[in-house]
Amino acid sequence: MTDSEEAVRTSARGWLTLQLAALGFVGLCGALKAGGGPGTAPRGVEAVAGVLVLVALLLAVLAVYLVGRTAWPHSGPDDPDRAARRLRTGLILTFATVLLTALAATSSWWPAPEDAGTPSGAGAGSRAVEVVTSTGALCGELTRGSGAFTLVVQGRTVDVPLTDVTSVTPVAGCGSA
Repeated sequence: MTDSEEAVRTSARGWLTLQLAALGFVGLCGALKAGGGPGTAPRGVEAVAGVLVLVALLLAVLAVYLVGRTAWPHSGPDDPDRAARRLRTGLILTFATVLLTALAATSSWWPAPEDAGTPSGAGAGSRAVEVVTSTGALCGELTRGSGAFTLVVQGRTVDVPLTDVTSVTPVAGCGSA
């Protein structure tokens, strides 16, 4: 065995650890699936993400095979140039695997749809909160505002300056007072 062949094998053995981590990452991302609810991507986007994860998994397995075969060849001595090409191809496939997995994961960041029936354009994901200030407490749903806590309280929009807020607590709902 030549020095260059041993160097390629040693490099392949080192890279194999990274590849197995990438394979585990792809498997974990494929196994974890966000449930339905606000922020769920449309069905088509989820289907594309699923296909991307499966392609990434296949590429990861092929990459591990190529690098593993370079690290521990099946039969006697291997041509160092051919082994280096196999190692390089395996590494490119590993990076493509990570890229595809990251691309597939972006479907979990889909924005929540707006609920047209909610007063003042509060999103479907908004929740009731109790805002306590030095002058009292308000309970309502957070909505979009500028420079203040903006709540919808009994159908009215109320702006509470952030400097007046002493605490904000999520609540299950607001009682009718």
